[in-house]
Amino acid sequence: MTSLTLNVTTPQTSVAIPESFQTTLISSITERLVSKNSPPCLLRAPTGSGKTFVLARTLSNVSARKKVVWFWFVPFTNLVNQTLDDLVTNATDLTPVQFAQGINQDPQAGQVLISTVQGVSRRAWRLADYDAGGGEQLRTPADFLALVKAQEFEVGVVVDEAHIALDEATEFGAFVRWLNPSCLTLATATPKSARINNFLASAGLSSFEAFNVSRDDVVQARLNKKYIEAVVYQLKETTAAVADLNRTVLRQAWLRNQFLARQLQELGVDLTPLLLVQVDNGKDTIDDAERALIDLGIPMPAIGKHSSDEPNPEMMDAIANDSSKKVLIFKQSAGTGFNAPRAFVLASLKSVTDTDFAMQFIGRVMRVPRQIRNQYVRADDIPADLNTAYVYLANADAQKGYQNAVHITGEVKSALEGESEKLYQRKTQSGAPVFTNRPVPQADLDARTPLPGTEKNSQVDTGSSGSTGDVVGGSETPSPDPVNDEVRAGESRSLFHGFEGLDEPTRTTEDEVPKKPNPQKAASMQEWQSIMAERGIRVYPINRDAPELPAALEREVRPTGLNMGDIAERVATRVVISDRQKREAALAARNKLREKERHTELTTGQVTSVQDAFIVVDRNVIAREARSVLDRLPQIEPADHKVIIQTLAKRIEATLNEQIMDAGETVDPGELIKQSRTAAYWLVRQLFGDLEEALYAEIAKEAVTEPAGPLPSAMLFPSSISLEPSHKNLYRILPPSSDDLMAVEQTLVIDDRELLRDTHWQVAGEQFMTGRFDTSFCLNPDERAFADALDQASWVAWWFRNPDRKSYSVQLVRGEHRNYFYPDFIVCVEHVDGQTPMPRLVETKHDVKDARRKSKHIPSYYGKVLFLTRDHGKLYVVNDDGGMGPEVDLGDLETLRAELQKTAP
Repeated sequence: MTSLTLNVTTPQTSVAIPESFQTTLISSITERLVSKNSPPCLLRAPTGSGKTFVLARTLSNVSARKKVVWFWFVPFTNLVNQTLDDLVTNATDLTPVQFAQGINQDPQAGQVLISTVQGVSRRAWRLADYDAGGGEQLRTPADFLALVKAQEFEVGVVVDEAHIALDEATEFGAFVRWLNPSCLTLATATPKSARINNFLASAGLSSFEAFNVSRDDVVQARLNKKYIEAVVYQLKETTAAVADLNRTVLRQAWLRNQFLARQLQELGVDLTPLLLVQVDNGKDTIDDAERALIDLGIPMPAIGKHSSDEPNPEMMDAIANDSSKKVLIFKQSAGTGFNAPRAFVLASLKSVTDTDFAMQFIGRVMRVPRQIRNQYVRADDIPADLNTAYVYLANADAQKGYQNAVHITGEVKSALEGESEKLYQRKTQSGAPVFTNRPVPQADLDARTPLPGTEKNSQVDTGSSGSTGDVVGGSETPSPDPVNDEVRAGESRSLFHGFEGLDEPTRTTEDEVPKKPNPQKAASMQEWQSIMAERGIRVYPINRDAPELPAALEREVRPTGLNMGDIAERVATRVVISDRQKREAALAARNKLREKERHTELTTGQVTSVQDAFIVVDRNVIAREARSVLDRLPQIEPADHKVIIQTLAKRIEATLNEQIMDAGETVDPGELIKQSRTAAYWLVRQLFGDLEEALYAEIAKEAVTEPAGPLPSAMLFPSSISLEPSHKNLYRILPPSSDDLMAVEQTLVIDDRELLRDTHWQVAGEQFMTGRFDTSFCLNPDERAFADALDQASWVAWWFRNPDRKSYSVQLVRGEHRNYFYPDFIVCVEHVDGQTPMPRLVETKHDVKDARRKSKHIPSYYGKVLFLTRDHGKLYVVNDDGGMGPEVDLGDLETLRAELQKTAP
């Protein structure tokens, strides 16, 4: 059956360049998905961090290594086309198509069928085993899956925005269980896992492997704004009945937007900020908001509207990117999934009680626009006002009564603090509470912080000195209103001159605390440690008494200045070429390859005959493809390419001559040279993997050993999160778990978290470095058990968990790959009691094939890396051939010691 429908799609956006954390994610998730019995992979990353981009590139990488047909599910209809465009733009080697079209096409590797979760969560389908509603021109999901299996494709499933998409997971889980994917990936913006676990249970799965991105990384990459501010207007009972909170919020949000526009202009940033106004679904909500904005003096042409109840992402993006528009009004139904990078301020005129939805609308203003990224290379250099997402919230119905207003205020605080990070609390001049992570001279929020209106002797008096009664109205005499006065005078150009009405946070002495001390200004080490403790950070110093502890560990780097011509000749001479490969290469060069020729009668579709036929080979195409392959080989230049081709051509000449003689043909010397070169090109295409691995092996033999960066003098972590002690770890503690790392953002505000970075300090004339724990330090259960065993072994002097890609990490040149290898553990051992201890390298592996490949290179300084693997609950040494070696008893590591003795350098 041929394809019933075709899809033709062109990208609508520019190709993204991955940030460093995205590159790491793509590589890590790819490796897990291509492994045997790969676990479900959960990507936890903030909104705006490029989850879709990471997933797209991951799917491309996986599809390049095995044949997979993908199903991609999103929560909202308007995200289907957006996902389609993202895949077309950033994954050109995939074939994205809407689900309804895709099941009517022939399956192909790299095909991505995109649908909403609801679109496949149908009870009627499940009861019919997903084989209902088909016809001559319409396949059922069962028909399509049967074709996929018949062509021996694997099935992959992606669930994007899983924290929303899995709201009702049972029926969808049944569909995924029926698909039985070999690759399953989920992406979420929340640390909560209840919905994920429920979905996996309904899909017949038990657990997942998480890949977490902290908001700190996204902020440092300038993808997310650093700060968040949300203002909720809470009124006294006497004021609530007459207040128009919608107009109040619109007025304040527009003032903020104009203030930011002035700042951008003064800083020379060519950007018009966009005010987002979100209204409830309903007939007149868009028009009401528009009238209110016009009353503020905003010209009608500057206001964009998405008035349809059905989301139109193309229209939303067009308005968001039209710099003549200063305001975009949209309904709740269209409030998710679109991109508006120039938006700093969101005014939401609807009730916000659902945390997942709150996270979505906050995401609309969290992105950092391209113009600011171009202006400021470092996130820390962006002015705080331009690095803040402002969210103004109004809910008149919920605030009719004082107690109800307090309840809604609490709901918003919980959503922001729970879904983003630890926040501060302060008040604006009007008395409205603000929840923000931007530094303020007030105490941090904690479990004992009273909600607004519940403090002892609390009052909000709109008629008292310093109030802004004109903001919400009331019986009191209003203060002068520069906005309305100027609008009535028709002077819209100076509408907000001076920003007198901007509802800024107050600077009262109430609850004021001193500004947090800066550890960089400490006068002594004792004061530095005291400041770090005051900021909620515990210092774990390195054990300087550890035997044979160097200032810096040794690492390997690839050599430069090698004679790659000699290496290329050795590799081309040694590479193994089978008799079959030689025979096929010679036949191809002589245009004597045979393939099947099938004859079909078109009117009946009947195959009339199948016979062999010679295939003419285009030598230019073979040469072009071979040159493309040679360009991908490591560290060699065009001159080296010529050496490889000449060497292979000489090796194939005998086979060519033999075939020519057997066929009774005669070939002049010039033609024989051409045929030999064509045969060599043919071999290069087939032998790429062997040539690449051999080149890496030769380069690795010349690896240069040099000191890495100095080991951190101390590791830092929140003092409120306890780390378990370790007797022989260099820092005397076990590294934090992934759950511990996720809790950091809930424990420290962002300015305190910045102190956890890898940092060079100078205190009282002493220079030292502190390190930050990240996920590459975390131990899985097998590694944790091994670390405990190292602590008990008498012949272990000390050990260190080797993180990935740190300045102080131990890295090894791989003998078969372009990437460096970072062994899991550096273990300083006494090979024999009483000998001077020396560092050795140990790696725990799930994949013994990977261990076999990595073991090909032996570092001269550390000696052979020892690989361990778990099988049926027991730990074994991995032999050089990838097989199981001796069992290692974690209660007595003498077997491990004996293996290390065999390979002592």
